[in-house]
Amino acid sequence: MKPSTYFIDESGHSGDLASAKALDFANQPVFALACIGVVDEQGLADEMERLRILHRCGPGELKSDMARLPQFVTDLVAYLGACDCPVFIELVDKRFFIAIHIVNHLLCGGIGLDHVPMPVRNAVAEFLTDEPSDQILLDYIAACRVHSIDAIRTLLNALWTWLDASDEDVARIAQFLTMEARDRLNLGESKLEDFLPLADRTETDRMVWMLPNLTCLTNIYARINLSRPDGLDGITLVHDEQLQYGRILADTKALMEELARQGNAPSALFADYDLSGAAALRFVASTSDIHLQASDLLAGCAMRFARDAMAKRRKLSPKLRDAFFALLGLTEETQGRGINLVFTDTALEKMGVPVFRLPPWLDLDHDG
Repeated sequence: MKPSTYFIDESGHSGDLASAKALDFANQPVFALACIGVVDEQGLADEMERLRILHRCGPGELKSDMARLPQFVTDLVAYLGACDCPVFIELVDKRFFIAIHIVNHLLCGGIGLDHVPMPVRNAVAEFLTDEPSDQILLDYIAACRVHSIDAIRTLLNALWTWLDASDEDVARIAQFLTMEARDRLNLGESKLEDFLPLADRTETDRMVWMLPNLTCLTNIYARINLSRPDGLDGITLVHDEQLQYGRILADTKALMEELARQGNAPSALFADYDLSGAAALRFVASTSDIHLQASDLLAGCAMRFARDAMAKRRKLSPKLRDAFFALLGLTEETQGRGINLVFTDTALEKMGVPVFRLPPWLDLDHDG
């Protein structure tokens, strides 16, 4: 039996990255959005209360910053797996998220995948993430706020100079893309909007440009669609209350549904944006919903593990590692279920997550 309700909550501060003052993101460099599909709501509520007593969590809201999080999540994952409750988690390195925007908008805005394929884009984004490119990333954040042709021109020139100092082959590819972007800008072949992400407006009419929770929610919606061959009609997405971004999330969901109806849905790995039907969406305060608190615990566990594993001076808890890999064990990519990791290969290796690489006879860049 398929779930009729999907509970969604986040961890790691979902705010607009274009408002970031520094790339430590106030000690929250990772964002997580977790979703649990539930058939038996009372059964999950009863299990949460059982685990509350078992782990001596006390009364009140169960939050992901509680000291007993790893043990609680390990037991919760065992229950979800036994009940075949699908779990969908988006786990995002915010630095990589900005680098992806630089590649897809600043360098490749208006250019299709036939011209710059996804493996090339990923390689350049990983290079920008893993190398000491802080000033480039911060300048792009500033360019979003300034929103001028001059700012884009200055940024492209700075990027060219920074890339020129590198001996890496991928830097030459990135320089070529930078040169093409400068030509499009100088010849007037592209609009300013082609170099920057589209802006959204919050409930208070504030402009925002890079919202991890927006991208994560759309991909979870598409992953749920992939997991449901019979379609989305009749199900409900219950999202933790969003006072600032609720309208943006709801409007983007509606846009996804309209694009699917028009036959213009984008393609993606392990997600199906060609939506079959439409789910209802409502926002609920997690303080009053134990199912949202379950999603918050999963999101918090994933976020904290990734943050601690990537940190240079933070000791990684073995129990937190065990809880994370129990969560990772729920992944079934062909069904869209489990954790989608938006990290560079270097970061995944720090986390101890296996990284798939092409064998030498299939890797076109391999010298041997």
